[in-house]
Amino acid sequence: MASLLLLEDDPVLGQTVAEALAQHGFQVHWARGEDEAWAALLAHPVEALVLDVRLPEGEEAGLRFARSLREAGIQKPILFLTARDALEDRLAGLELGEDYLTKPFHLPELIARVRALLRRGEVRPSRVARGDVVLEVESRRVLKGGAPVPLTAKEFQVLELLMLNPGRIFSKEEILERIWGPGYEGESNLVEVYVKNLRKKLGEDLIATVRGLGYRVPE
Repeated sequence: MASLLLLEDDPVLGQTVAEALAQHGFQVHWARGEDEAWAALLAHPVEALVLDVRLPEGEEAGLRFARSLREAGIQKPILFLTARDALEDRLAGLELGEDYLTKPFHLPELIARVRALLRRGEVRPSRVARGDVVLEVESRRVLKGGAPVPLTAKEFQVLELLMLNPGRIFSKEEILERIWGPGYEGESNLVEVYVKNLRKKLGEDLIATVRGLGYRVPE
């Protein structure tokens, strides 16, 4: 079940959209303002966001919220909802998000747009930095203090998974499934070995251990 964040302050429209999405198999976390939206993001991993442009915080608060997400390194795909259909408004939305739907809209179109958004998957940044460690996605290079650090293919994949999802905790089982494939039956301490190697090469503080849960790269 795909998990979505819906940011919509209108109680009637918000309820209608949330129920329609839920009826089509989505798990919806409905926020009515920016503070609620941030709280929902911290509490629930989501795969895409549906954001109203106009919120109680301002006429373009939805755009401002999206910009703050991108600046924080959150690259989940975004669909904007708005009553404003001027060209400059559409361009502003498409600069920060992946799709733009003007009000009033038909619910079947909204559902289709959300499904298309999810098929595109997460927007992957070309470069991610945490402290003095830089991961270049396309060239598959890692730099520390500006100097390249040689990594094995699997070390890079583990680091990429963690750095592209800052703050999210990955269990050892999930890392094994994502990197080595479902049903992997090799060494039980394989993830610990790779995390130890990455820490040795890139610094002990880059990857945090969350006792009993797994690993994460701090935000």
